[in-house]
Amino acid sequence: MTLISRSMPFLSLCMIVRNESEHLARCLMSAQNYVDELVVVDTGSQDDTVAIAQRFGATLYHFDWCDDFAAARNFSLEKVTGEWVLILDADETLVVETNTFHQQLTASPPLVMGYALTRTEITLLEGELSGGFHLRLFRNDSRLRYVGRYHEQLRHQDGKPLVVEPFPPLKILHYGNSDEQAVLRKTIERDIPLLEKMRQEQGLNLWLLDCLARNYIRTGQPDHAQECYTEAFDRLLPNLLNGEAPTEFFWVPTLVCELGWRSLDAEDLETTRLLLQRGLEWCPNHAPLNNLAGEVLLMLGFPLGAIAYFETSLRLGQEGSYDQTDPCPKSAITTDPACGLGRAYQQLGQPEHAIASYELALSFDANCAIAQQYLRGGRGEE
Repeated sequence: MTLISRSMPFLSLCMIVRNESEHLARCLMSAQNYVDELVVVDTGSQDDTVAIAQRFGATLYHFDWCDDFAAARNFSLEKVTGEWVLILDADETLVVETNTFHQQLTASPPLVMGYALTRTEITLLEGELSGGFHLRLFRNDSRLRYVGRYHEQLRHQDGKPLVVEPFPPLKILHYGNSDEQAVLRKTIERDIPLLEKMRQEQGLNLWLLDCLARNYIRTGQPDHAQECYTEAFDRLLPNLLNGEAPTEFFWVPTLVCELGWRSLDAEDLETTRLLLQRGLEWCPNHAPLNNLAGEVLLMLGFPLGAIAYFETSLRLGQEGSYDQTDPCPKSAITTDPACGLGRAYQQLGQPEHAIASYELALSFDANCAIAQQYLRGGRGEE
């Protein structure tokens, strides 16, 4: 084990970059006054990325890209000298809520190895997200290293679980989806080939299989996406039948919800019911699963049962008690269940409650088309 002595820098910003001239200056500018060291590892830029890093006084290293994000991250960790490490991507910026956060880090309990920061999407291709686990601030300890060639994750080399807590003083803003064409290009040229290579060589876990499917959807390849989801369902089926949650549970509720919507679209209600039953057993505070349950009951003509699930989603959002391990569409705890309630009360013939529900939906999203249409149409009158 190697822990950095207090005579060394306190906080190091550690980055891996490639062709990030559009974003890098904004990122470095946001963090430079709060860190003691800037370490930038370039993996083969052909634009002004290197010059920008040098202009900000970063210590620059070069790494030969080998289709392995963890390898590049671990190379960068070997170069930092601070007691704590802050990880940012070039298309992100740091937001400091409390300037005394250094003191809070200094007072960290010894068992706490790292902190998770909240990340806000500035421009989205898929809607506003809430939650998500972003371990970006951690001790500079040689036992902490990344694993995974894609969507790399920090792990303890001794196999011990990492004690991680939230850290409200620091937040992250993500600008990466601001250029849809750039996102599509990166998806086609880098992400899909890498994930398919991993799939052929060693197989993908359920999380990465869903990532690959979503990349295929984003690039207009629905048949390839469905192949991924069919494989995911086949692998989940033994757990769905015996009721035992998968050992590697990360992302499973989100995947189960996606499979549930797909089976519902295919009018396979038996599979939808099984997915919902197990998904809600395993993760009852997963808001999108509660919304799906409400939608199924509405479709079957059981509005009272649907109301219970939609109200659960709203309550989870109000309390902040919804599962935040996976990023959750913010609409799943606001507009979607409110509109669901409105439709349920319509089925029950209770226009006053329907109006109140749709007005609630508009309080979350003033452009909610379903609520606008209902209220414009004579508040429930045909």
